[in-house]
Amino acid sequence: MPFKLLAIWLALDFLLDASNQYFIHTYKNNARLSQVLCILEYVFYAIIYYNLFRGRAVKKFILVTIALFFVFFVINALFFQSFTTVFPTNAIMTAEILYVIFAILLFRQMLRYPLQVNIMKQSVFWFNTAILFFSTTMFLNLSLMNFYGKYHRDTITLILYFWYSIDIVFSILIGISLLTDKKESIEING
Repeated sequence: MPFKLLAIWLALDFLLDASNQYFIHTYKNNARLSQVLCILEYVFYAIIYYNLFRGRAVKKFILVTIALFFVFFVINALFFQSFTTVFPTNAIMTAEILYVIFAILLFRQMLRYPLQVNIMKQSVFWFNTAILFFSTTMFLNLSLMNFYGKYHRDTITLILYFWYSIDIVFSILIGISLLTDKKESIEING
């Protein structure tokens, strides 16, 4: 189930990203699209993690974070980072912190309940590694972008290359997790 949700999210994310140029051309920025992507991404990843965890307390925590994140997102969009004109860095950075918490908790669960399968062959490991890598590096990247955007606009290109590199590595790790999950399904189901 979690990897089916991941595949659905990736297809939806691709379609939304493909409409990026339309939003930029029509509205002169992609703030609306970024805001929608932010909330949808959080909900999808939180539900994926919800399905990966065993413990009821962690599952309840994830459901609470979805509700709280939605409230925070709306308040942020209405009062701090306008839904129509501003990139939602407050919401994205909050989501990145929550993803890191989820990833660490899932690694903890994996250590407490190890499978008899090589960790490199576990799709959950690759997915969790991808999220942990992406969340920590994007948090750093957004922080650097805010700083360099304000004080050193001439070096912002370097930060954008870093961003693109993060996206490429993340996509590779997610691809490995999906391919590994497919191999697991074939081995289990014949």
